[in-house]
Amino acid sequence: MAEERTAVGGDVAALEAEIAALRRENASLKAQVVALEGALMDVRVDAPPPRMATMRAAVAERADNDRRRLLHAVLDHSPSVVFVKDPEGRYLLVNREAEHRFGRTRKELLGRSDGDFFPPEAARAMREKDVEVARRGEPLQFEEAIVFGDEVRHFHTIKFPILNNFGALMGVCGIATDITEQKRKEEERLVLREQVIAAQQEALRELSTPLVPIAEGVVAMPIVGSVDQARAERIMGTLLDGIGHHGAHAVILDITGVRTVDTNVASAIVSAARAVRLLGARVIVTGVRPEVARTLIEIGTDLEGIVMRGNLQSGIAFALRR
Repeated sequence: MAEERTAVGGDVAALEAEIAALRRENASLKAQVVALEGALMDVRVDAPPPRMATMRAAVAERADNDRRRLLHAVLDHSPSVVFVKDPEGRYLLVNREAEHRFGRTRKELLGRSDGDFFPPEAARAMREKDVEVARRGEPLQFEEAIVFGDEVRHFHTIKFPILNNFGALMGVCGIATDITEQKRKEEERLVLREQVIAAQQEALRELSTPLVPIAEGVVAMPIVGSVDQARAERIMGTLLDGIGHHGAHAVILDITGVRTVDTNVASAIVSAARAVRLLGARVIVTGVRPEVARTLIEIGTDLEGIVMRGNLQSGIAFALRR
């Protein structure tokens, strides 16, 4: 009996030890299950079901397409020619205005270069600008004349480089605005301005050498200010034309308004007198002050055939008596 009790006790102890081991193993398994459930929940949160991922991708694609349509709408409604060329000068993008200017479709333009559409010299100039923009790495603005068809058009163009995230050149973008009409109007304004200036100068010339009819056969020219070579020539021309036009037999040169009588003034008087006498008329110089007479004598002016009077009134009286 004692031996039986000893054997039974050993079996119970072994059984209890096995139960304890099973319980520990069960607890470990439970902990692993909890850990796996937590990981599964994280995976479910971070990785949406395939359907959700597909929907999100579709939404992103639609937003990207909307942005593309918006960009093309802006480009195609721009009145300027907009284009992008790759580093080798081939067209990557063109807008509707570019199609209109070139008279070609996008399909015909993309992948081609300027040499396919323009004369060699013009294409070379365009390429040089592209290379300069790429080299400088900053926008460049300039005016250029481009022949489209048989017509020369003027453009204000801005070109700038397009770089990727690593700073490498992707291409050159150009925006060319037609300024032909503005240039034409500017040229017209310049021509009109020159015409106005010429008319003003002619009016000033006439005012500087006016010829005033005094009576039948008598004309007078008041001279005011200084007399240079150009004005002396205008005085001569006006006198000769006026004598023939008015049939004058007497010409009065009034120098009251001439402050200083120098060689130019004296030469103008003498030359006018000689020319007038050749046409059969006489010259009467009025407004001769004492200091003016002294100056004329001192510089040795030949006054032969010239009547001198102190004021315009006496000069007119003298002309009317003859």
